[in-house]
Amino acid sequence: MSVPIFQLALRTERDVVQARQRAREVAAELGLDNQDQIRMATATSEIARNAYRYARNGAVQFAVGLDEPQFLEVTITDSGPGIPNLEEILEGRYQSTTGMGMGIVGTRRLMDDFAIDAGPRGTTVRMMKRIPRHHAMMTQRAARELNQRLHERTPESPYEEIEQQNQELLKTLQELRTRQEELEMLNRELEDTNRGVVALYAELDERADYLRRASELKTKFLSNVSHEFRTPLNSIISLARLLLDRMDGDLTAEQTRQVHFIESSARDLQEMVNDLLDLAKVEAGKIRIRPKQFEVHELFSALKGMLKPLLADNTSVDLIFEDARDLPKLYTDDGKVSQILRNLISNALKFTPSGYVRVSAAEREDKLILFSVEDTGIGIPAEYHETIFREFSQVENPLQEKHRGTGLGLPLCRNLALLLGGRIWVESEPGKGSRFYAAIPPVYVGESAAAGVVERESLPAPEFGRAPVLILEDNPETAHLCESYLRNTEFQPILSSSVAQAEAWLARHTPAVIVSDIYLGDETAWGFVARLRERLPGVPLVATSIYDESSRALERGASLFLPKPIERDALLRELCRLTGRTGTRRLLLVDDNDVSRYIVRELLQQPWLELEEARNGTEALAALAARPPDGIILDLLMPDIGGLEILRQLRANQATERLPVLIYTSKQLSESERAELELWRVRIVRKEDVSTRLSAQPFLDWLNTAGLAPSLPVSESNA
Repeated sequence: MSVPIFQLALRTERDVVQARQRAREVAAELGLDNQDQIRMATATSEIARNAYRYARNGAVQFAVGLDEPQFLEVTITDSGPGIPNLEEILEGRYQSTTGMGMGIVGTRRLMDDFAIDAGPRGTTVRMMKRIPRHHAMMTQRAARELNQRLHERTPESPYEEIEQQNQELLKTLQELRTRQEELEMLNRELEDTNRGVVALYAELDERADYLRRASELKTKFLSNVSHEFRTPLNSIISLARLLLDRMDGDLTAEQTRQVHFIESSARDLQEMVNDLLDLAKVEAGKIRIRPKQFEVHELFSALKGMLKPLLADNTSVDLIFEDARDLPKLYTDDGKVSQILRNLISNALKFTPSGYVRVSAAEREDKLILFSVEDTGIGIPAEYHETIFREFSQVENPLQEKHRGTGLGLPLCRNLALLLGGRIWVESEPGKGSRFYAAIPPVYVGESAAAGVVERESLPAPEFGRAPVLILEDNPETAHLCESYLRNTEFQPILSSSVAQAEAWLARHTPAVIVSDIYLGDETAWGFVARLRERLPGVPLVATSIYDESSRALERGASLFLPKPIERDALLRELCRLTGRTGTRRLLLVDDNDVSRYIVRELLQQPWLELEEARNGTEALAALAARPPDGIILDLLMPDIGGLEILRQLRANQATERLPVLIYTSKQLSESERAELELWRVRIVRKEDVSTRLSAQPFLDWLNTAGLAPSLPVSESNA
């Protein structure tokens, strides 16, 4: 809600001057500092002058927003013909001959918020500047008093305004000079810092491998320790139950209390061990997603029975599951979804002294299924909304003593949601309860089963850099044999045991080649072949059979017939011929740093890539002379022959002048070096960018651009 505090019509040039004066006065009244007063006065003057010069019926209105945070809002309107080329002006692409439009771009930079609406009936410009928090809150009464003070003041003459502007300009020039001196000093400090940073890059490259190994050791340690803890913990809990059940005699009241403490502590430790083990599995990538089709309301029903014992300890809370029968079936890992919701619900029950915990699910516009766990509990301050998703992090609260947790449940939930392709977040305020959300894709990794068909395992999606080959084969031994033929090659085998499963996969993806057995159980694949030729006429089809069906297969549209048993060499030869593939790509990696070479070697473990290494420029030139590769990854800083000299020799040789080259370096390039590299059409990747993110994507993008990466058909779902 905003309250007007002053309005001024723009009829004469003097009114433009008065608008500037009023803008400065209002800004000063609202506690803006001197710089912001000048900015507001300058912006108001510039837009008001535009309205006066190029339009008619101009007006300026000052208002204050009463909502938190409070803003000073200036609205300037006119009844002119609008502003031509407004979009080009706002994007900075408009070349003005009169200066019109330049002030708009400059004004927008001075404001915290700026909006302009121009049409044939006039233009409206809204500018906003945030009022400092230290200033007293503006109310309607204060706005009325400010309005009265402004009307009582006599505007200064234009000459006084010019004198004021001159003083502001001199002060601004002095500040600019001071900042220039500070900038020069900062540049000198940055030059010294850069030298240290360059030296640190080499150390960071070495530490990257150390950190990776440390992460692997941590994961292995957590996994081993968690497993070792489980056996004695289970024994402690079992022995405690034996004592509490009086299997070997009665206990005193104090002994019963002590055994209860032992059992409770053991169960808390067991919960932490389980969470640690799950987190270790997630980090190690060893959690397997087992998607299957299920109904949300069935999941809710199972959770209701599972969590019923928790309600016995807190009869003041109602656990409500809303009806979810209208939601579509999900095809994802129901166990992981159940684990996420179980954690969220149990937390809500712990920290809700009274009221309710409501669990619901709905389908969003983007087709994600949004699970919600809402409670009337103690709530979480906004500054802790991210903290609670960090490992071993907890928020101090009055119920902490009663319900001590591990601080691992919510981080585990977030990691599981990410594995399923979704995410988790929270909305909460202290004293008003919390609402945790989990947005989960209804279908895991883009796979979907055909209507009415539920498969035990989903087929994998195409991998980057490998050509997918759909193999329709109902004999497990033959299918396994074909898969072994294509293992560690540039072809990715997609094994399907039925026509329905194959067609469900083809509804989402396009393979490079299809290999289909003609006889599938008691049926034949001729109907499948006919539908395939109609839908995907450009995809090669290889028909196979133990019988000689070559003539019939070619008549029905097959590209080739291979008799069973299929030979490995024949299959690979025909796949390369049908897809136009040339086989493995050879890359030469030239770098004197062992850690850098190790990182690149680990990142580029692709079945279609063969990586040869050279530790210096001399070895690189020898390798190039002996057997030119398909591409080269080249460091610039080497002890004998630098990368630039090697590149010059490559471009001077007719045999290697078009060899794709990727510069992989930590060197700070000069303008001349960068210009030379651009002239030679090479891509540059910074070592620090790769070592911090440990991503192979920059290399794969280069391989793809250079035509060295096997091209993948585009999935229809992503087309």
